[in-house]
Amino acid sequence: MDSLVEGAVFDIRVVTPAVTNADGWPHAAGLLRIGGASLPFLLDLTSWGIGDYEQQWRTAIGRLARGAPVTALLTGYSNDAMRPHRMWALWRDGEYVYVQQHVVVPEDLDTPFDPLNPESHVGARLHSEHGVPIDEWRAELVHLIADSFGLRLPFRRP
Repeated sequence: MDSLVEGAVFDIRVVTPAVTNADGWPHAAGLLRIGGASLPFLLDLTSWGIGDYEQQWRTAIGRLARGAPVTALLTGYSNDAMRPHRMWALWRDGEYVYVQQHVVVPEDLDTPFDPLNPESHVGARLHSEHGVPIDEWRAELVHLIADSFGLRLPFRRP
């Protein structure tokens, strides 16, 4: 059975300043809110800064809001050809957006990973098969579109 959480909210943001741990890994904490779920993640700052990720998210959300069937929000990009890339994959399906975590392993790719076009490595939305659960979250498309314009729903009039 899929773990499907749904609701109205869609929002992705960085919630801490950049820090470097004892191993020398620069990162920040982020939060994806979709439906009724709050999904924390660590943002890999090895090759990109916070602003690079935020720009990629705005572009990706805008692409989906304008009709693209799939996009991806990077949370872990590295120029190191041995390190995997992490992202939230988003699929547009009717009036809803479905989200799943996605990892791309560079050695499994036929072409180099392009951080400005990560959705080319997403593929079809996975579904539970043979009893293996797939974590998935869902929100209404209108909330993703509102987020792409910096709006929050519902609107309240004075």
